[in-house]
Amino acid sequence: MAQEVPLLERNERLLQRVCGFLKPVYYNKQSHIVREGEPLDATLFITQGIVWSFTTGNNGEGNDSSEAEYIGKGDFYGQDLLDWAFNDSPISLNLSKLPISKKTVKTHAKVEGFALMANNLKTVVSNWRTVASALRVAWQRRHGR
Repeated sequence: MAQEVPLLERNERLLQRVCGFLKPVYYNKQSHIVREGEPLDATLFITQGIVWSFTTGNNGEGNDSSEAEYIGKGDFYGQDLLDWAFNDSPISLNLSKLPISKKTVKTHAKVEGFALMANNLKTVVSNWRTVASALRVAWQRRHGR
């Protein structure tokens, strides 16, 4: 929902790499982006338009709230996918084990934005972990640890 991509903000190089994988997306009015209980395979960053996020039952193990959450310009949906990708476990990057959307996300008006697909996020995170690991080893060698 309208939360702040924290790990991404802390590392500008990672953010720049992620931006290279963003794909422009366009949705018509009243279009479903993802339904509750479906695999969450992208994080959507909204640049124009309005999206509603809501639960329809317990399929996605969400609560039974009948209120819709407004997601607009400058907001994003897909925190669960980011959490999946940045989990410390290498198993977390298995594309056959994507997180399940806990909400239905539907456009209210025409929506423009950028999508970061799970397979691209996997590539960024895998490469980043390799670089981070190499830096850690070099640091330990230099400082005799």
